[in-house]
Amino acid sequence: MQFLENEFLRVSINEFGAELTSIVRKSDQSEYVWNADPAFWGKHAPLLFPIIGRLKDQEYTLDGTTYEITRHGFARDKEFTVVQASDTCVELSLSADAYTKAMYPYDFTFTIRYSLDGKTLKKEHIVQNDSNHTMYYEVGGHDAYMLSFDDAALSDYYLEFEGIDALDVIDCDADVMLMQSHHAVPLKDGRLYLSRETFSKDNTLMLDRLPVHRCTLGCLSHSRKVIMEFPEIDYFAVWSPYKPDCDVPFICLEPWSTLPDCAYLGKELEKKVGIRTVAAGRSETLSFRVTIE
Repeated sequence: MQFLENEFLRVSINEFGAELTSIVRKSDQSEYVWNADPAFWGKHAPLLFPIIGRLKDQEYTLDGTTYEITRHGFARDKEFTVVQASDTCVELSLSADAYTKAMYPYDFTFTIRYSLDGKTLKKEHIVQNDSNHTMYYEVGGHDAYMLSFDDAALSDYYLEFEGIDALDVIDCDADVMLMQSHHAVPLKDGRLYLSRETFSKDNTLMLDRLPVHRCTLGCLSHSRKVIMEFPEIDYFAVWSPYKPDCDVPFICLEPWSTLPDCAYLGKELEKKVGIRTVAAGRSETLSFRVTIE
C-alpha cells in the first residue's frame, strides 16, 4: 500500500490495480472513499483501461483479428510497479505482458500519477505507446464516494452541475448497449437530488458531452463535499447499484474518455465513440482531480 499525506488529507493507494482506497480528511477523520463492502460493491475506485464498460460478446476486432477482453479492461486486475514516491506524489506503472497481449495486442506503458496539492488529489493517466504503429485505447475512472446516513437521508444528497438545467442521458437497450436515442433528466437549480429510483431504470447515467466538466457531490444536512473536475475528459457517468429495499451508501463518479459499446455500431475498436489514439513512440496524458471539502 502507498500513502500520501499533507496537512489536510491522508490518501491510500493499493499497488494492485493502482486503486485509490481511501481519502481521509484529517480535520475530523472523515473517510470519503467507499469501503468496498461486498454486500453492495466490493471495490473502491478501479481504473478502467484499455476499454470502458462491456463489449458485445466480450470481444472487439482489430485489423481483422477478434480479441476477448474483460469488462472495463485488465488494469484493475493487475499489480502495478511503484516508479517513484514521495509524501505527496506517487507514480505506478503497468507494462504489456503475455496476459495483456492476449486481450490487447499492443506494447504499452500505462502510468498512474497521484499527487496531493492542498485539499485536491490529482489523478493523471499517462498512456505510452511502445508499439511501432498507432494504438487505440480507452481510459476512465470509477471512483466510489461514501454517502453517510448517520447525519443525513439519501434525499439530502445531490449532484450539482453548475449552469445547466438538465442532463442529456444516453439510452441503453436490454443488453446495456448504448442506443442513439437520449432522454433528459431535469435538474433543480443545477442539482440532481438522489433517491432509490435515481438508478432504477438505467442503473448507470451515461452523459453525453457535458457542457460543464465539473460535478459536485454535496448534501443539505452537512457541509462535506466532493468536487470532481475533468476538463480533459469528454464523457461522464454516475452509477450506484439499484436496491429497491434499502438506501445504497455510496455513489460512483466516473470520468470516461470513451463511451461503452453502442448497439448501432460494429465490433471494430477504431470505430468506438470517443476512442483515443496515440502514435507510435508517443504518449498522452488525461487527468481529473478531486477536491475534498
